[in-house]
Amino acid sequence: MRLTNSLIVGLLPVKPLVFLGLLLSFSACVPDFLLSNPDWVVIEAGEHEPNPKRKVGFLISPAEVSATVTFDSSCIYTVDPTDADDWNKVIGLGFVGSKDQDITTGIPPHQIDGVRVGWRWNAQRGRIDLGAYIYVEGKRIDFKVAEAAINTPTRLTIKIDYERKLYQVLGGKTVPFTHNKSFAYNTGLYFGGNQVAPHQIRVKIVD
Repeated sequence: MRLTNSLIVGLLPVKPLVFLGLLLSFSACVPDFLLSNPDWVVIEAGEHEPNPKRKVGFLISPAEVSATVTFDSSCIYTVDPTDADDWNKVIGLGFVGSKDQDITTGIPPHQIDGVRVGWRWNAQRGRIDLGAYIYVEGKRIDFKVAEAAINTPTRLTIKIDYERKLYQVLGGKTVPFTHNKSFAYNTGLYFGGNQVAPHQIRVKIVD
């Protein structure tokens, strides 16, 4: 990965070990141009995320993250009822900086300060639930915002207002945050919660 001057400036407050861990994580990412069908992101049965990772990268002070996402029929799934309400994740960000970033805890930065779109299959409604999935100083805040139909392209948007320190996911209610971090990374598609994918999961993600 080539580091520009602006990216290097943004990395200055980041602890070296945290940044090194992120670089190693993203080194397994496959660029879209190397794939024959780059918009489709696949999680194999028994996994939490694509291997190699997809749709990840670094950002400086992103004001908005968005993509048009299509959940196909593979996103209809059954898991243990105790985990049926767990959120999977699709687009989102984790923020990295000196505040609250203790590398020894093993907690990833996006579970300290991060914002993502959650998704889960709602068998009763026959649709995909969409929600906000947010961490503020390590405390999780999650709630449903919208729904999507299977095989229907849906625009997903996360907005970050640094002046007022507010997140807004899918146009829903705003959630305040406390950090002053500007360096962020895309988190990508993830299945779980506690459960791994019960079968192959395919999601079309068009940036």
